[in-house]
Amino acid sequence: MLLSAVPKGEVPVAYLSFNRNGYSTYCRVFREYHDWVQKRNAERYQNTVRHGKNYDAKNMLHVFRLLQMAEEIALTGQLHMRWPNQEFLLQIRRGEFEYEALVEEAEALVTRVEAAFAALSLPEAPDKQAAEKLLIRVRQGFYASTRV
Repeated sequence: MLLSAVPKGEVPVAYLSFNRNGYSTYCRVFREYHDWVQKRNAERYQNTVRHGKNYDAKNMLHVFRLLQMAEEIALTGQLHMRWPNQEFLLQIRRGEFEYEALVEEAEALVTRVEAAFAALSLPEAPDKQAAEKLLIRVRQGFYASTRV
């Protein structure tokens, strides 16, 4: 039975190395990317192309919204669902800012959020009993008001 076309005793002229794990990872990532391209929101992609700034403006809007909400929570202990800077967020969504300027501003905001939370005296862990009692009260109130 012949297992190789290379004659016995032949001196090797090269070695072949195959990174099977690396190749498998590459194939998986390639497939996942093309699955994402096929399923992505075409209108959102067109908005990215239209404003020409080469970033996902909706994603960037949410980056700023969430960071600003985190800063508000750290500074005031409250969370509001309406924002006084709504026009700024809409400008981001329309792609009116350069990517580099937004990244710089987001990094500054992250620094402020981290500093605000570092200044708080939060407990090591939440009070699970108090949270559970609050949840029960909220659910009882909600379901009591929805009964017909």
